Amino acid sequence: MKNYYIVLTLLCVILLASCGTKKQAVSTPTVQMKPTYVTSPISLSFLMGDKNVSVGGTLRMKRDDVIQISLVTFGILEVGRIEMTPDYFMVIDKMNRQYVKAAYGDVPFLKDANIDFRTIQSYFWDEQTSSHVNWERTEYVSLEGWKFPTRHAFVVSNGSKSIKVTLSLSNLKSEGGWETRTDISSRSYKEITVEKLLSLITSLSK
Repeated sequence: MKNYYIVLTLLCVILLASCGTKKQAVSTPTVQMKPTYVTSPISLSFLMGDKNVSVGGTLRMKRDDVIQISLVTFGILEVGRIEMTPDYFMVIDKMNRQYVKAAYGDVPFLKDANIDFRTIQSYFWDEQTSSHVNWERTEYVSLEGWKFPTRHAFVVSNGSKSIKVTLSLSNLKSEGGWETRTDISSRSYKEITVEKLLSLITSLSK
């Protein structure tokens, strides 16, 4: 498996929201409480042409603060991470010791689609009511009274190519006590631009 498949699967989580043309209205109940923390093991897979890649990992979310997705191989080795906060998103490629960190408004395809942290959070919490975005959510479970979808399926367009992504959650818990921000050492990791990351992903489809 190419190392940059890890980066691609991470970035898909951001790109999925741009399947819609504009951010749609979010319907948020005012009387029902939501868990502050949600953690879950995940299985993430994508199909791009004849390439089918699967990887496990962990989803951690703190309401209105952060969404973290860690990807692992062999069940123990973390190879990549995505961290989304209200102020920035960060993609970390641990295999190649590089990362991207940027504000949503600094990325053209996110800015044009009016995508921000709240938009992405609304999909995980199943608050996004638009029927125009190709993101299917099924297999709901209850966590502290809030219904969470545990299977997410969506399609990301990459020029003439399309990538089918499936994200499955299991054993949801409302556990805190984990670090909500990832510190990156400039001595250990090289920062690359969003444009460089996109060029690496584009090369995968050739």
